[in-house]
Amino acid sequence: MHYRLTCAITFLAHAVVFSQCARILMLSPMGTRSHMYSFMPIMEVLAERGHQVTVVTAHEPKTDTPNIRKIVISEIVEHLESGWQSFERDSIVTEFLNFVDEVSTLGTIGYQYLMANKDIREIIQNKDVDLVIVDAILNEFTLPLVDHLGVPFIFHSASTGPPWSLAVFDVPNAYATVPSLGSEFKSDMTFMERVINMAMDEIFLIIRKRIILRMLDDLARPDFPNARPIAEIERSAQLCLASHHSTTAWPRSLPPTFIPIGALHVRPAKPLPTDFQSFADGAEHGFIVFTLGSNALVSDMPESVKEMFIRVFARIPQRVFWKWEAGTSDANQISSNVKMVDWLPQQDLLGHEKARLFISHGGLLGTQETIYHGVPILGLPLGRDQRSNLAKAEEENYGIKLEWDELTETLLFTTIETILREPGYLGNASRLSRLMRDELIAPKEVAAYWVEHVLNHGGTKHLQSKAKDMPFYKLYMLDVWGFLMVILICALLIIFKIFAYIVSMFTNKKIKTE
Repeated sequence: MHYRLTCAITFLAHAVVFSQCARILMLSPMGTRSHMYSFMPIMEVLAERGHQVTVVTAHEPKTDTPNIRKIVISEIVEHLESGWQSFERDSIVTEFLNFVDEVSTLGTIGYQYLMANKDIREIIQNKDVDLVIVDAILNEFTLPLVDHLGVPFIFHSASTGPPWSLAVFDVPNAYATVPSLGSEFKSDMTFMERVINMAMDEIFLIIRKRIILRMLDDLARPDFPNARPIAEIERSAQLCLASHHSTTAWPRSLPPTFIPIGALHVRPAKPLPTDFQSFADGAEHGFIVFTLGSNALVSDMPESVKEMFIRVFARIPQRVFWKWEAGTSDANQISSNVKMVDWLPQQDLLGHEKARLFISHGGLLGTQETIYHGVPILGLPLGRDQRSNLAKAEEENYGIKLEWDELTETLLFTTIETILREPGYLGNASRLSRLMRDELIAPKEVAAYWVEHVLNHGGTKHLQSKAKDMPFYKLYMLDVWGFLMVILICALLIIFKIFAYIVSMFTNKKIKTE
C-alpha cells in the first residue's frame, strides 16, 4: 500500500510539473564567465523540471542538459573582458570614475550586439516567453526588450547586492555597518569611512538614474517606442535572486522579494585527473592552489612579479598548483614543487584533504568555494568587488589581503608562512565551512522554487511592500517628522510666552510694591 501511495504521489508530482512547464528566457549578454557560473545551476534545475530555458550570454555554457537553448553573442567578449582587471591600483576616485565610464560604454555596446542578433529578433517578434530572468549587473539595456515582451521578470545578481539592485527592492540602507561594494572597508567604519561609504553609492545611483539609464532609454527608443523608462521598468521586477550568503556578505535586513541564494554552485570534491591526483597525494606538507579566476590571466602579470612568485614558491615546502594560461620561457626556473597548468579543477583541488591555501584575486565564486571546502585564502584583488570580498575574509580572519603594488618577496613569503603556520586561519575557514554546509534546502532548489512561485502566481504582488511606490519624503516619514517638529516648536513657543508672561507679572507686581 505504501509503495502504491508513493508511486501515485510521484506520478502526480510529475504531472503537475509537466502541466506547468514554462518558457523561460535568461538574459545575460553582458555577463562575465563568473556570472554564467552563478546562474547556470539554476537554469539546469529549471530545465530538469521540464521548463524550456533559453540562455542569452556572451560565453558558451558548458551544459548538456536537455531543454536548454543557447544564444551566444560571442562578439561581446572582447569588450567585456577588457579594462576590468588591473595589476596596478588606482585611487578610489579614479576607480569610481572608470567604473561609471565602463558601465555606460558597455551598455551601449551590449544593446547594439543584442539587437543585431537574429535569434533575439525572432524572440522580439514571436513573444514566445512566459518569464524573463535578467542579469542585474551591466544588463539594464535589455529591459526595454523585457517590457516589450510583457511578461513577469526577475533579477539575478551574481554579487551580494550592487547598490542599484538594493535600491530597486527598497533594501534598507545600512551605510553604518555594510561597506559599499567595491570598497575595502570593514563593518566597524570610522566617521570618514562612513562618509565615503554613503557618498560612493548615492552619487553612483544619481549618475546611473539621471545619465546612464536615460542614455539607454534614448538608444532603445527607435526599437521600442512604447517601452517605459528603464528606471520604471526595473522597479516592476518581481524578485531578485542574489548570490548573497552570510559567510561572505555583511549582515543586513532583506525584504521578502530579495532572495539570498549564495554559494549555489559549490559542491563536494570529485576525484582528480590522474596527474593532478598523484601530485596532490604526494604533497607531504600539503599544497597551495594559485589562480586568478576566469577573467584575469596569471600569465599577464608583470615579469618582475612572476619572478617573485617563482622565487617564493621555491622557498616553501608545500607543493603548488599554478594556473598559467600561456607557455612560459621561465620553465627551467620553476622548482620541482610547482605544477604549472593551463586549466585546473578548482573545487576538486580545494576539496582535497591536503589543500592548505588558496591564492586568488578574491572573486565571489572562488571565495565561496574556498569557504565551502574550509581552505584559508591569500587575496590579491584586481577589481572593485574583490576588495569587498577580501575585507570580509580579513574580518572573519580566514584570510589576508595584499595589494599588487605593495608586494615584495619578503612580504609574500611571510604572509604565506603566517597563514600556513597560525591555526586560527584554518580554524576560521573550517568554522565558516560548517556554516555554509548547514543549509535546510540547497540554494539552487530555493532559486527554482521562487522562479516557479512567480510563474504559478503571476508575480509577487502579495510580497511587495508599498514602499516601492512611495516618494522619498513619505517613505522616510519626513512629512510626519516635519509636522511633529512644527508642533514641538509651537509648544515651546507657547511655553516660552506663558513663562515670559508670568515673569512679567511678577516683575510688574514687584515694581508697584516698591
